[in-house]
Parts: sequence; structure tokens; C-alpha cells
Amino acid sequence: MLLMRCLLIAFVVALAAAPVGAAGTFGSGWYEGRGYALFTPSTPATGPLIVALHGCWQTPEDFALGTQLNEAAERRGLVVVYPAQSRRDNAYRCWNWFVSGPSATGGEVGEILALAKHVQAERGLRDPHVVVLGLSAGGFMAVNLACAAPRVVNGIGVMAGGAYRCGSGPTGAIQCMRGAGADPSVSASACLRAAGVPTLSLRASLWQGGGDAVVSPANLSALETMLARVIGAVSATTEPAEGAIHGVHRDARNRPVLETWLVPSMGHAWSGGDVRGTHTYPQGPPATERMLEFLLGR
Repeated sequence: MLLMRCLLIAFVVALAAAPVGAAGTFGSGWYEGRGYALFTPSTPATGPLIVALHGCWQTPEDFALGTQLNEAAERRGLVVVYPAQSRRDNAYRCWNWFVSGPSATGGEVGEILALAKHVQAERGLRDPHVVVLGLSAGGFMAVNLACAAPRVVNGIGVMAGGAYRCGSGPTGAIQCMRGAGADPSVSASACLRAAGVPTLSLRASLWQGGGDAVVSPANLSALETMLARVIGAVSATTEPAEGAIHGVHRDARNRPVLETWLVPSMGHAWSGGDVRGTHTYPQGPPATERMLEFLLGR
């Protein structure tokens, strides 16, 4: 009886010591000089790798907390890699989406793609594709990745981003963010040249706050128009949904390929995010869930 009581006490102590929300694992690592955080679900991984790109001033851990992406990934059995931008590469930890080079797959784009390939191999993921989610500078970089690697990236979720190459250099980036530098037709042509394909086989979920003073809401319209062209969308509908304005574009086969969410009262933030993370707007529609539902169909 004494032995049973001791075993029971030990079991209770072990349960109490287990971390809250211990399903899955969340750790960190380095690859080719770049830090990253990695979430691995508690069940066998299915589907594409999710690449999550934080915004300026943020860290992977902050972005994971604010978006609640790990929890959503656990429910779907998804692996998520969070590349980290260092202060060495950008004093504000912004992704340098506005830096153009001789190759579309060079610089940080190439580093992120290499990291994704490394994680896919290390975790034995069968799906060769990736879905990229990003906020602000991370959202702009998600668009760069889609145009640079069309055979790898088959879905993007962009919060407060903009059209491909709408700004070059720091000054051009600021002008773009203010809504003054985007020409959707020029961006679409540049994207397809970089991709080397006539159309992108891509799904995209685009989000924007109507009160965003950092990235102008005009960027949502420019990115929407650009992507509709490169994806080959032929029809669109718009309706109110969850306190936002929701649009859906379909291709010639009537498949939904592009959606937009304009959240009127939101500033520069992640809609439906956790208040414990930076740049979140908890009262908005749950962007993480809606993005994954649209991009993965589950």
C-alpha cells in the first residue's frame, strides 16, 4: 500500500512538472549562420512545411506567441520553421525584402529556401512544398519567395504586405509602405520574369488593417491586383464576414485561389492574435486559422 501511494504521488508530481501546452516541441537551432525556431507536432507530420516570417522588431518566439501558429499547427500535424532576422543583417530585425540582386533566389530569399529544404530533409517531410506566412516585412518577403520559387512555394499568407518589388532600397521601401510606389502590372510582370513561368500555381490569403499607419491599406489593393494576374484569377466576389470585408477570387475552373481580408478598425497588427505577443489585434477575425483553412483546405 505504501509503495502504491508513493508511486501515485510521483505520478502526480510528474504531471505537475509537465509544461502547460506540452503537445509538440518548440526549440531553436542554427543553419548556415542563421538562427531559427522550430515547432514539431506531437503526431506524425503531414502536409507542407510552414515557413513563418516575423515582422520588424520581433523574434520567432514573439511571432509564434502572437499568432498562436504552433497551436494551429499542432491541430493539423504541421511542422513550422521560424527563420530569425538578426540585428547584424538589419538593425530593426526587418527582412530586407527591398534589396534586389542579380538573382531572385539570392540573398535572404536563398537563405530562407535553403533553411526550409534543410528542415524538410531533417524531419523527413514527404511534401516538397512550403507555405509561407508573414507579417509586414515578413509578408513582403513571403511575396518575394513566391515569385522566386514557384515550384516550391504553393501558398502564402500575407498580413500588411505589398506587391512584388514595389520598392527598391530603404527609401523605395518607405514609399511603397506609404502606398506610393506600387504598380500592379509592373509587379506582376517582374514576378513572372523572376519565376520563369507563365502563371503561378499558388494560393494566397491577404490581410490588411484599415487603420494601418505603417503599411498603407493601398498596398492590399495593389497586391491583390498583382496576384490575381499572376495566378490567373478570372472572377471575384466580396461580402462582409466576421466584422471584416472578405473577397474571394476564382480561377477558370472555379477554384478559390486568392482571398482578401480588410479589417476596418485594425492597425498594424496580426488579426485575432494573442495579446501577449507584439503587433496583435485580438478582436479581429482569427487570421492564423483562416489562412491555414484557405491555403491548405483544412
